[in-house]
Amino acid sequence: MPKVILRSTKNSTRALSIWLVAAALMVATACSSTPTVDDEAVETRETGGTEDVVAIERFEDAVAIWEESDGQDLSGVRSELESAINQDDRFGIAWYNLGVLDEMEGDYTSARESYEEAIANAPRLGDAYVNIGMMELKDGNRDRAWQYFEDALEVEPFNASAHNNISLLLREEGQYDDAISHARQSLAGDSQNTRAYSNLARVYYDQDNLQVARLVLFNALEINDQDADLYNMIGVIDLAQNDVSSAISYFNDVLDLAPDHIPALLNLGAVILNVRDYERAVELFGRVLEQEPDHIDALIALAVAHRAQGDLDEAREIYEQVLELEPGHPAIKFNLAVLEHEHLAQNAQLGLDTSPDDPDDPVSQLDWTIGNMENSLAHYDNAVDYYQRFIELADGGYEDHREDARDRIETVREIQDSLTEELPNLRADRDMLAEEMAQMEQMDDGGDDDFDDDFDDDFDDDFDDDFEE
Repeated sequence: MPKVILRSTKNSTRALSIWLVAAALMVATACSSTPTVDDEAVETRETGGTEDVVAIERFEDAVAIWEESDGQDLSGVRSELESAINQDDRFGIAWYNLGVLDEMEGDYTSARESYEEAIANAPRLGDAYVNIGMMELKDGNRDRAWQYFEDALEVEPFNASAHNNISLLLREEGQYDDAISHARQSLAGDSQNTRAYSNLARVYYDQDNLQVARLVLFNALEINDQDADLYNMIGVIDLAQNDVSSAISYFNDVLDLAPDHIPALLNLGAVILNVRDYERAVELFGRVLEQEPDHIDALIALAVAHRAQGDLDEAREIYEQVLELEPGHPAIKFNLAVLEHEHLAQNAQLGLDTSPDDPDDPVSQLDWTIGNMENSLAHYDNAVDYYQRFIELADGGYEDHREDARDRIETVREIQDSLTEELPNLRADRDMLAEEMAQMEQMDDGGDDDFDDDFDDDFDDDFDDDFEE
């Protein structure tokens, strides 16, 4: 079965939501239990707030525009945030939200600068550290990302996002007890955080504690029954329990809620591909590629579906596209080997794409058969080369597939030995047949001349005899 895909760390850890930050602002600007005005001002400033009434009004206007436009009027939100910052350039939460907008619009340089301004002016604003950490993680800087998450906890010990992100990283390293601890602390910081529930379920899933994982997810659904990720994860668990029909149902539920949900499209596509509904699989993987044209897993799966449908040229074209994107991808080498081994070589041997020059000529028929076998051997050579390259590239992983590749190499070489042994006999038969046919043709041509000569001589003699008489 093609690989099941889950949500990655990169796109499941952060909520870029201005109204959440607005709530933080209201806490920061409210009266605290600290008895002195100076301490209240420091607390407000360090957690991102401001005491400037006009700046607060501009910020509240930004929140209102965000909510009324359902997050669509980014320029209007930006204008109000910038007005708030112009009124108070130390307004940490305003800087933070400006960074959020920058990131949403793809301006990551400006986003980072805004987050750093937020930290400089509000050193206890944990979410700013978290978002920079996510940017580091996106750039592949795992250790630096982890440090930013730790920094967030240093200034805000119950920051839910920081705990959840660290939990995700720990889970990836197999440190499940610590991962569970951080997921629970994330829930302590935000009991409504369904992402933390989802991550906790994934830890139990990785531990093969599927029933507990499922229970955690259903608890999360009581908080938010519109969270598509939760249904997707339940489908993955059902698939692990071999309840394919239930898994399909949950993946379809995801797509009802979020038609472009990439993990669900991939997971459902994998199941559909496995039951050999190739046309539907092509459609599902195509929907992924409409959103992410260079999605490696979707491209590979799409190529497999085309290969299964017999569209070998399309499959090879997609494999080559993946190789351009990721030249050392092990799975592509394996799939190209299968294409050469199980399809192109066999098709060549059967001569499905060729025909004899003269179907009525036995020598032409043998030439065609020999050519097919030679072409087939070339494809088998390619298959062995791809299998060997896969084994080299997959060193340290894909153990089951590496063993399969070794077995396939042995099978291919047995076929090659058989064909190589048979070819000389076929060539000899072909040469012998060609010689015999040439001799027969020569005899036929020579026999007619002799007969004609004899006939002419006899006729002439008889004619002469008759004339003389």
